[in-house]
Amino acid sequence: MKRKKVQKRKRRLTMFGFALTLLVVSLMASIVSGLFLRNYNNSLVMKIEDTKRETALLNEENEQLSIDIQTLSSKDRVYEIASAAGLEKQDNNVQNVVKGE
Repeated sequence: MKRKKVQKRKRRLTMFGFALTLLVVSLMASIVSGLFLRNYNNSLVMKIEDTKRETALLNEENEQLSIDIQTLSSKDRVYEIASAAGLEKQDNNVQNVVKGE
């Protein structure tokens, strides 16, 4: 009895195998990119909220500083400080300056 030689054929990538591999790879890429984009989107939303919160705090601080400026620059306060320093108001030397002129 003669034995038949069994030759193993090299497997070639068929069109179906290629399509299946491409499908699996694309599904994995889609899942990974979806997770990455969701995470990136969440981080951007958190940064936006932090920036809004910081802007609100700065606006409140600006309003408080505006009130302080108005209080510190009032005429009565200036006259009070001048009187405490021994200065007197002389109407002939006073000039009023209006903003914008």
